[in-house]
Amino acid sequence: MKKWMCLFFCLLSMWVRGQDYSDRIYQAYVTGRMERWKAVMEEMDRAYMADRDGALLYRLTEAEYGYIGYCIGEGRKAEARQLLEKAGKHVDILLKAGRDLPKVYGLQGAFYGFRVGLEPLKAPFYGRKSVEANEKAIKLGPDEPQVWMEKAHIEFYKPAIFGGSKKRAVPLYEKAVRLFETMPGRTEKNWIYLNSLVALAIAYEATGAIQSADRIYGKLLELEPSLVWIRDEVYPDFLEKHSLK
Repeated sequence: MKKWMCLFFCLLSMWVRGQDYSDRIYQAYVTGRMERWKAVMEEMDRAYMADRDGALLYRLTEAEYGYIGYCIGEGRKAEARQLLEKAGKHVDILLKAGRDLPKVYGLQGAFYGFRVGLEPLKAPFYGRKSVEANEKAIKLGPDEPQVWMEKAHIEFYKPAIFGGSKKRAVPLYEKAVRLFETMPGRTEKNWIYLNSLVALAIAYEATGAIQSADRIYGKLLELEPSLVWIRDEVYPDFLEKHSLK
């Protein structure tokens, strides 16, 4: 009995710790304080190295995914490359363990996509690998919203000369959002759900659906009024650009 009680409290402690990390990553996303994101991510890495908890490794890899995307967007390519090497190894461990395979293959596809931007001479190779990983993710988890979001990213950011289409990306983003919203618990304090809405708004704007983009930005701020970088920067700039004030 004591053994099972110890196991129960150990698992409970891991769950509480994992939830704390997720909450802090979410707050870093909402406030745009990416230095806090990095600090939490490094704390998660140390904790994983200490106990090798698989659930924690998935949360860490997901956090690395978000931070790598941020670094690329900010032109911090050296930092992105360094973290991408570590994150790729984490994906390999998760795949071998068989944990959350649709989402892990989705992350693998995203990481190959990041390499397209970081290593343009190898873009055809990494682009193909990205698509292949995403197809595996969809086959294993056809109702997993994150894999559809990644499929939309591939379609949106792939140059038209290589078959990409911003218009074709729109219904994929819409599907990802719809799936998030039909799954209990997947929209609550979930930065990836919010990010799927941001991506949908960007895709709407890029394809000329300005009123739809405006509606999504409004929805974002209704869901999370503290989404500082949307509230104070992105949305005001959008309104001014399209004379919607």
